[in-house]
Amino acid sequence: MKRLVITCTAAVLLASGGSDGRAAPVTLKVATVMPRGGPWANAISRFAAQVKKKTHGKVVLKVYFGAVAGTEQRALSRMKSGQIQGIVAASAALSSIDGSIRVLELPMLYRSYKEFRFVVKSMEPVFKKRYNTRGYRLLAMASVGWVYLFSKNPLRSLSDIKRCKIWRWKHDPMATAMFKIMGMRGHKLPVTDVLASLQAGTIDTVYGMPHSTQALQWHTSVKYALGFRITMAIGAMLLRNDAFAKLTAGQQKIVTSAALAMQSYLNKTSESINAKAMRAMRRSGMKLLKPSPALLKKLRSLKPKLLRMLKNIMYRPADLKKVKALLTLCRATSCSI
Repeated sequence: MKRLVITCTAAVLLASGGSDGRAAPVTLKVATVMPRGGPWANAISRFAAQVKKKTHGKVVLKVYFGAVAGTEQRALSRMKSGQIQGIVAASAALSSIDGSIRVLELPMLYRSYKEFRFVVKSMEPVFKKRYNTRGYRLLAMASVGWVYLFSKNPLRSLSDIKRCKIWRWKHDPMATAMFKIMGMRGHKLPVTDVLASLQAGTIDTVYGMPHSTQALQWHTSVKYALGFRITMAIGAMLLRNDAFAKLTAGQQKIVTSAALAMQSYLNKTSESINAKAMRAMRRSGMKLLKPSPALLKKLRSLKPKLLRMLKNIMYRPADLKKVKALLTLCRATSCSI
């Protein structure tokens, strides 16, 4: 009977995510440049609240929003050194750990969110394994939205585009290569300096998703959006393996489940969140420019050269082959498999 009581008690504690009532809470420090109040920040906050509730306060996520922990590269350095245990960042930042994830963001790959979700769901196990071998747990990976060009001046031709003074994130080789092929002048800046540079006139064009452009207040200093979908941006949450290992099996299950729920929510709502942000910015005066057939043809013709430049730098040829096969399957089956 005594053994039965002990076994049952242990089972209850495991299911609740705790080890015993006296165990000290585990605090996981997670950083992101996402500002408070945005869709991603709200989703992260709900994730943290769910983990705390289901583990009865035994696992607490302390989230540093709005670049409080520094730029994404600074936050990555802090995570690598163990000052913080996790990060929520764009894949451009995470590529410093494993750059092969950028195959999912190669320009002009997808025609719809549905295609993106189909490909990512199939490729996700590959990248989870790769990050795990480098010491990190890939907890969530979701769409941030289509990337567009936002500018102070109208972009109606390739000549207009070449005259742009565009912000270029200094840790993004993919953007560097694309802007070089397009003949644009890129100004290397951290994300935190973009708004001030727009206001000062150092740059006149930025690239990003509608909701991030709005959340970071960049839309207040630009007047136009070019209706050309450059790529689908990805955001992800990483946690150090040694930090995850400090959790009990029950707590690990709770954290993993809550992260997957956050991922599912963000993937389902990304399209509507960005559409809403674009409508709001247009109501405030921003003009959405439809690219001419000639401009579309010219931009799309740059894709082969761009892929050649990025080969074995931003993607593995074998991975791109898999992605293309998945897209072919998706388009043949309406992504229903």
